[in-house]
Amino acid sequence: MSRYWLFAVLACIVFLGRDAAAQNPRKKKKEAPCADSLTTRKGVYSAAQAARGRDIYLGNCRSCHTPETHTGPTFDATWNNRSLAQLYSYIRERMPKNDPGSLSDQEYADVLAYVLRMNAMPPGKKELAPDSVSMKAIRIDVGKSK
Repeated sequence: MSRYWLFAVLACIVFLGRDAAAQNPRKKKKEAPCADSLTTRKGVYSAAQAARGRDIYLGNCRSCHTPETHTGPTFDATWNNRSLAQLYSYIRERMPKNDPGSLSDQEYADVLAYVLRMNAMPPGKKELAPDSVSMKAIRIDVGKSK
């Protein structure tokens, strides 16, 4: 019977110690390095998709936004090094301003491809899938060292 109690006490110490370490606010979780991630500099959308996105942008976005609001220093300061999923979700949830969420997921992905194109990010062979989960693995890289 004493072996059972010894085992139970040891098990409690191990599990409680693990939980305490997990809750320690001073201990930072290690994050995956961004340098190894897929970036928008690797051709994550197709030229045809960006062309479709341009048409959608001209019909739904240009009346409220100038291209300058989606390019250059404004875009760089807001989106550089963030995940593509964050930008996709932002666009899907808030645009167009007069009717947010009114486009299809594919149309939002096409507009996003056009925004990437406007920011001189190269097209690739495959289209950007309208899937925020897969976009989490893609980091926005404006291509300028800061």
